[in-house]
Amino acid sequence: MNAYTGLAGSYDGLTADVDYTSWLRWYLRRFRKEKEPVETVLDLACGTGTLTSMLAGEGYDVIGVDASPDMLAQAMDKALELEEERRPLLLCQSMDRLELFGQVDACVCSLDSLNYLTDKRALRRTIQGVAKYLRPGGLLLFDVIPTWEFARRDGQTFVDEDEDTLCLWRASFDKRTQTITYGLDLFERDGDDRWLRSQEEHRERGWDLDFLKVLLAEQGFTDVRVYGADRKKTVDTGDERVFFSCRKS
Repeated sequence: MNAYTGLAGSYDGLTADVDYTSWLRWYLRRFRKEKEPVETVLDLACGTGTLTSMLAGEGYDVIGVDASPDMLAQAMDKALELEEERRPLLLCQSMDRLELFGQVDACVCSLDSLNYLTDKRALRRTIQGVAKYLRPGGLLLFDVIPTWEFARRDGQTFVDEDEDTLCLWRASFDKRTQTITYGLDLFERDGDDRWLRSQEEHRERGWDLDFLKVLLAEQGFTDVRVYGADRKKTVDTGDERVFFSCRKS
């Protein structure tokens, strides 16, 4: 089964501990510091659209892009809770095949979505696409999980659960390819109080931070800044997540 098919309906319940507000605060802080107003925002790999709708609720014109129709269906349900004029535009596209109708002022890509691009060519096409549709001076903000954190997860098992869902993750890290594979077993309670099982496989790649800086420079991004998990200090190997900020020249 492909990633984020069976999991889509349970994703929000299983990730209730994700502090989306901290992502939103960082984005808003950066947007409001810009010399040119940020009005249109691309939420790349938007998933179930939590941040998409949060940004739209702040008054931005938002485009949410994701490759999973199942995840976008969840995003649409959230969008319908907003006033009609504030609802984001949702597009079903792969990150590396981005096609928009015009340029945007900023692009965000959250929750290690770029790690899901395990091929260098796909990553390069994605950065190229973002550069194409960002206006000159436009802001790109994203985060990645560093390779050292994936290596620490090798052999570990993770459990997420709520009253009606149990999700087991088994992690296996390949040092040669710098990829981590999660085998996922999802158990969901149905209306007859039976537990239904489905399986998915997720794969992410740890990208070298210096390689990302070079790739961004190749695509015309400048003022590249890298932050540790608190989005303020420099990076060290204790960080489980790393944040990037840069702009199109």
